[in-house]
Amino acid sequence: MEAKMDRHIGFVAAICAPLVIAWVVPAIAAKSPAMEACSAEWAKKKEAKTIPEGQTWPKFWSQCSKEYAAAHGTTTDEATTATTQKTTKATKTAAVNEDESTGSSATDKKACDGKWGDYKTSSGTHGWKAYFTFMAKCMP
Repeated sequence: MEAKMDRHIGFVAAICAPLVIAWVVPAIAAKSPAMEACSAEWAKKKEAKTIPEGQTWPKFWSQCSKEYAAAHGTTTDEATTATTQKTTKATKTAAVNEDESTGSSATDKKACDGKWGDYKTSSGTHGWKAYFTFMAKCMP
């Protein structure tokens, strides 16, 4: 029974692997027109050894992409986001009244450390994440 299952898994993997590769590789290899033009220009300068002193690819790319956008009527954002997708992570912020005593003194920390020891013993939790989560709730 296991041999038959192994054959089925092998067959599915053999079918799926090329499909996944065919789908992933073009997405990775895709370049924006600005990237292609600037890369070609950088390669020419590098081959001719005419790159100015102190010039790096990131500096060159920054300037070249802006020039490309101006020459071709696209914004720099359109040229660069054609290949790079940025994800933003939501962050939480809390309002703090600086006139109010928050109680973040050493004595409060010592008290919370003592409570952490008791909590850790009774609950069996451990690790830095559990500690910081506990301290965030404990500190006034």
